[in-house]
Amino acid sequence: MPEETHVILDFSPKMQTLLEQQGVDLYEEILRELPSARLEVQSDPEAPRGSRDAVTVIAVTATLVSALTPIVLRILNMITPPDSTRTWTVEETETRHPDGSITIHRKRVRSSSEQRPYQQADQPKAPGNSSPYHN
Repeated sequence: MPEETHVILDFSPKMQTLLEQQGVDLYEEILRELPSARLEVQSDPEAPRGSRDAVTVIAVTATLVSALTPIVLRILNMITPPDSTRTWTVEETETRHPDGSITIHRKRVRSSSEQRPYQQADQPKAPGNSSPYHN
């Protein structure tokens, strides 16, 4: 049996809003495209220490990890309103262990106009702007 890899999809607020507005369950769509994938719930390795944040994890064979990004982008492009100038970006990271093994792939999906999550602390906020995703 091929080795399984876990993938976390990390959706930006704009992406979550679009999915809700369009009534799309992205995980269901991925399962249609990749019937061998499984969904699991695990604790998020990037959650603050002591927190029990759970995330949906997609379990796929290592060879299918790279297939997820084009599937996600195709689905988002299909449901994005035609009058929108929005484009989508997927940033990929991996959690590696000291022995060199990889257990979690994280794909952060956001609109190209949204800030990267890791830039929030580095950039000063505009007065009255409590959200790093405010445009």
